[in-house]
Amino acid sequence: MSEKPTGTSPAPIGEGYFVIPAKPSERPRLLGNKCRSCGEVFFPRRVACRNCSSQDMEDIVFSSSGKLYAFTTIRVRPPHCIVPVPYMLGIVELEGGERVRTLLTDCDQSSLEIGMDMELGIESIGKAQEPVGKIEVGQEVQAWKFRPVRKRQ
Repeated sequence: MSEKPTGTSPAPIGEGYFVIPAKPSERPRLLGNKCRSCGEVFFPRRVACRNCSSQDMEDIVFSSSGKLYAFTTIRVRPPHCIVPVPYMLGIVELEGGERVRTLLTDCDQSSLEIGMDMELGIESIGKAQEPVGKIEVGQEVQAWKFRPVRKRQ
């Protein structure tokens, strides 16, 4: 297998997880869905509701911010993972209550506090080691990550 030539544009980790706006002034957003029967929200999207089993789902766009619910440092790389270790992994609770498993960035364990404000970003997580879907070997892969909201002065 040969690596993709440099200059190839980065690929999203998968289709339908997030949207990157055309305007730099706007924030990226996670995409999910909501059950029309019971109101349960989901990320990533689901075919059927885990609460009531309805398949009457509507697409939604989540806020680009949330609250840190839990976090840890991963020191052993799982099989097929392209993220270099150690890395921070967390759960961020979005508006509406959905909790998203996410990589954390621009922080270390000592700077994090449960309940702190977090914001979404889209960043490279590394180069693909094997082809997956439309992603080719050697291509940069982008995924969602959350970072602590920094106080702006």
